[in-house]
Amino acid sequence: DLLKYINVLNKLDTIKETDLHIQEVTGEDKTIDVVVEIFNNVNSGGTKLSKGDLALAKICSQWSDARSEMKNYLEKLSKAGYYFSLDWLLRCITVNLTGRPYFSGLDKISIEDFKTALYSTEDLIGLCLDHIGSRLGLDHDRVLASKAAIPTMIGYLRLQPSKKLDNTQWNKLMYWYVHTFLWGRYAGSVESVLAQDLNVLAN
Repeated sequence: DLLKYINVLNKLDTIKETDLHIQEVTGEDKTIDVVVEIFNNVNSGGTKLSKGDLALAKICSQWSDARSEMKNYLEKLSKAGYYFSLDWLLRCITVNLTGRPYFSGLDKISIEDFKTALYSTEDLIGLCLDHIGSRLGLDHDRVLASKAAIPTMIGYLRLQPSKKLDNTQWNKLMYWYVHTFLWGRYAGSVESVLAQDLNVLAN
């Protein structure tokens, strides 16, 4: 069998000589939106790349534990009966950091600021889920509606002194939250609706 194995090893060795074309996409004009569009056009037959995927990849290039830290938090939520995606968590962090829903806003954010925002966002998410569970009885993923409304709630909380609300404010926020799923507020293009709602808060 020696000759057979030598032939296989020679074939493996020739892989090093394979000429692979690499197209670099660089320049200040290459925003997250532009790069995602280019990737999805080139990779039309494969898995679509989301803006969140690219933003997170860029963050992970500077902080290698970012994805695992975020997944660890999502795992904690899943053990409590709530199931969220990485994109959703990144959206919450983005809103907490920038007051806007767009992942492109993370381009100019330092990794230290991102780390701080990750942990403060976890606290805000926990606060929202606690009040949704205790005040409305929606304490499990099976009954939790309008997950996309939580980033807006975080956007509201970040504007408050010490990020705290009194009982009346929480009641009003819960009233608004219930109406987001009764009327399908975030049933369409989530990013654009989030932008509208966050603009209202900012103004």
